Amino acid sequence: MTNTKLLKAKIVENGYTQTQLAHQMGISYQTLNSKINNKIEFKASEIDTICKLLKIVDMDEIFFCI
Repeated sequence: MTNTKLLKAKIVENGYTQTQLAHQMGISYQTLNSKINNKIEFKASEIDTICKLLKIVDMDEIFFCI
């Protein structure tokens, strides 16, 4: 399960909007929003892309929290 608050904070901290991040990932804003809010799961490749774009070192605390 994704830590929604922490991911949203990382997006803002790195100067992105959700729309901009979705564009960089090649997905729609609606799809990204659904993934951030745990309605759809992120693919491994999407997690990798987000970690690179947002300079996330510890992906576990955001993408694999319970």
